[in-house]
Amino acid sequence: MSSAEIFTHLLTWTPFLLEGFAWNILIAGFAAITGTFVGVLLVWMRLKGSVYTVRTSVFLSHTFYKIPTIALMFYCAVLLPNEFELPWTEQTILFPNWIKAALALSAAQVGFIAHNLIPTINYWSQGKHGAALLFIPNWVNNLLITIIASSSASLVGVSEIVSRCNKVIAATDNTALMVPMYLYASLFFLLLCFPMTLAMKKLKDVLLRQRRIDKNKTNNG
Repeated sequence: MSSAEIFTHLLTWTPFLLEGFAWNILIAGFAAITGTFVGVLLVWMRLKGSVYTVRTSVFLSHTFYKIPTIALMFYCAVLLPNEFELPWTEQTILFPNWIKAALALSAAQVGFIAHNLIPTINYWSQGKHGAALLFIPNWVNNLLITIIASSSASLVGVSEIVSRCNKVIAATDNTALMVPMYLYASLFFLLLCFPMTLAMKKLKDVLLRQRRIDKNKTNNG
């Protein structure tokens, strides 16, 4: 297959792949929001709860932080139902695989929040705002990791970009398209994540300088 033919194939299938990449972003966004909410809840349990709730929070925080994402994704796909009925009604709610994948990916975000939010709160209460705000670029970097990891959702049947690459290769029945297609899919992730990584690096540098300023003020005071 010539370079011109490969380019034509990639251009033809771009809308189909873009739609799949939108699923990657949706999965990662849902995972980040869910993981952040649960992580904040665990932190609240640790700060405001009884001894029992504190121990429960610590246990869950360590569990979410260490659990393998791929294994959790397969457990969610197999053990969670595909649909369920609302209590006291006959209405059935679908429980699609993309939500199951997002729930599995949210575990890493839960662990990140649970382990990093308390030091952030402490820094802020001490007036070390530069150190506290470092939480923001670190959270975004964790989100970027989740976006990349969302490609594993293809393993449980989600029609995201990697799954669609496989469908295109099968539809064209041309193995010569395999490497260019996967490289092209990687370009989608690169174009989204690389600028955000640079922006977070610049923000982190600014906040680190502010942290040093805050530290010097504390020492001089």
